[in-house]
Amino acid sequence: MRSFQSVSVGIALAALMAAGATCAAAEDQPLGVRLVDQMNALYGAHPGVRANHTKGAVFEGVFTPAQGADTLSSAVFLKGAPTPLVIRFSNAGGVPDARDTDASTGGVRGMAIKFHLPDGSEQDIVCISANGFPVATGEDFLALLQAVGASGPNVPKPTPVEKFLSAHPAAARFVSTPRPVAVSYGTQPFFGVNAFKFTNAQGTSKFGRYRIVPESGPAYVSNEEAAKRPPNALADNLRASLEKGPVKFHLLVQLAAADDPVTDATKVWPDSRPTVELGEIAVTKALDTKKVENELLFLPTNLTTGIDASDDPIINTRTEAYAESFSRRSQ
Repeated sequence: MRSFQSVSVGIALAALMAAGATCAAAEDQPLGVRLVDQMNALYGAHPGVRANHTKGAVFEGVFTPAQGADTLSSAVFLKGAPTPLVIRFSNAGGVPDARDTDASTGGVRGMAIKFHLPDGSEQDIVCISANGFPVATGEDFLALLQAVGASGPNVPKPTPVEKFLSAHPAAARFVSTPRPVAVSYGTQPFFGVNAFKFTNAQGTSKFGRYRIVPESGPAYVSNEEAAKRPPNALADNLRASLEKGPVKFHLLVQLAAADDPVTDATKVWPDSRPTVELGEIAVTKALDTKKVENELLFLPTNLTTGIDASDDPIINTRTEAYAESFSRRSQ
């Protein structure tokens, strides 16, 4: 098990704990602004790029709905013709040239999908490679980032981050969970840590969380092999696989039982809960990431009719922080 000080947590933890950075923003600033400020303090400010999940690779793809998927939701992409996609895979952390095997990000990867719908609108899905989130609110996430920033190597024990993790069991579990390095982004499963409400044409609603499963099955490398890999192996190996044809995933929704919490991303539902297959995601083409990267903004609240956000507060916090980061890199 890694020590609490050596592991970065969630989708934005510190690769630079030794800097002893603290949040410089005033308390009256919006939460999304304070989160981005703190991420920049932890990782360093890198103009023109994302504050977190900075390193990424962009691809084109297509979504083909599964038969009967529209019985869960009336969303337009679940019926009719296939839907074109833009997909961004990424590594957690705010360092643009970090290695794919960098342990400071806790092994967390991201997969963000933008559906280009027939009427010109969009639907976004934003997932990570961890099932669950370390904290339940944006305020706690900021407190976690601040605790990491205050926990340099010369800080007396227990350090602020150790104190935080002792008081937050879900965060402690998150950082102690081993996460091996995948062969490529195409062999990595992803999870939607937030619940959404899916409503069909008859008005029946169910809460669920997304799951994205590689058609070929998950595949990982050993820690020894991971340490020897090139810095961009996850994206490069996916590009190499595309030379043989599309790389496919299954898009699923895990359904909540009546007593499952739908507003707390730290609560992982049992694997015994049923899943509904929504369809197939086929990654078809690698794009020039540098050319298209900064035009892309993925928001978990960018939704189409038939899908609504739950009252999980992390959903709006993510939207606020992503929008703030986009605004800064667009200047």
